[in-house]
Amino acid sequence: MDKHLNIVAFDNPYPPIYGGVIDVYYKINELAKLGIKIHLHYFSKKNDVPQTLNKICEEIFIYNRKTGISQQFSRYPYIVQSRSVEDLKTNLKKNNYPILFEGIHTTKFILEDVSIRNRSIIRHHNIEHDYYFGLYKSEKNMLYSIYYLIESFKLKWYLNKVKNAAFHLTISDADAQKLASLKFENIITIPPFHSSATEDTVNAIQETPPYVLYHGNLNVAENIAAVDYLIKYVFTDSSINYIIAGSSNGHKLKNNSRANIKFIENPNQDEITNLIANARVITLPTFQSTGIKLKLIDSLYKGKHVIVNQTMIDGFPLPELTLLAKNSDEMKNLINVNLNCEFTSEDKYNRIQKLNLHFDNKKNAERINVVLEKVSR
Repeated sequence: MDKHLNIVAFDNPYPPIYGGVIDVYYKINELAKLGIKIHLHYFSKKNDVPQTLNKICEEIFIYNRKTGISQQFSRYPYIVQSRSVEDLKTNLKKNNYPILFEGIHTTKFILEDVSIRNRSIIRHHNIEHDYYFGLYKSEKNMLYSIYYLIESFKLKWYLNKVKNAAFHLTISDADAQKLASLKFENIITIPPFHSSATEDTVNAIQETPPYVLYHGNLNVAENIAAVDYLIKYVFTDSSINYIIAGSSNGHKLKNNSRANIKFIENPNQDEITNLIANARVITLPTFQSTGIKLKLIDSLYKGKHVIVNQTMIDGFPLPELTLLAKNSDEMKNLINVNLNCEFTSEDKYNRIQKLNLHFDNKKNAERINVVLEKVSR
């Protein structure tokens, strides 16, 4: 008998260019390889379906979010209320297949319909109210800061409303413990899915002039804070080439950078892969400890020396694979030490073997398949 699964994504999962949708897309891809027929629902302003998704999904439904200031006055979080589209509920009720909700963003109908709730699995990409509280602390724009604070309070209230979902999948043990402390049940930790398992990561190493890389979504407050910190306190040696790369609507911090700091905005997937693979050193500070960062996993699979601060590896199961800097001076020193330090194909192979103990896409898809079987009984 064929297996079917509804997946409700908060955004278009293709192309997989930032953390959350990277996990969604490669999860869909891996589940489809197991023979599971995917009924994909996602929110997007564009109605044209990427051909890549058409090839791996049984059917695809696209919805428009209910955006606008009026949605802000709901008691529900904006990220939830704006996705509570009746067409989604109607389509989910057309079948009786398990439903994997990507994030709590898309889960409002769990509260309203028991037939949806009983077959629902929520993928918690992080603890959302903690994440939004971190954005509140990082945001310099007063209006955005107020929005993040209000959203954090609403998300904390809302999280308890969805605890009766059939299963909860977290990306880290720390998030699982947090949900358990709130009296959630049927919690399973399944690490994030990622692109690196499909890349020839061992052979990607090329000889290029040495440079130091930071990469991330440059539109997100926590990453903007990290870039600001690097420019002011770490990327200060005029003899070293630094690159800052990521999605951007126009990065204001470019105005504060120097001649040896290059911004690469909106690189495509191949470009960012090459930037990571060929960087001699990757620096990944963060000041927000929420969930496992996909850019850290990507950097360890594809890159060479990866320097982090403690917050970046909070909850990460393999901190020994990184180089830990306690402050900006230690980060600068580690850059100087490792910029010309050899990182061999054997080093990369050994690291990948350790990563695969936790982040093997195929094994983690099989674990989700077990959950689907339980929900379908």
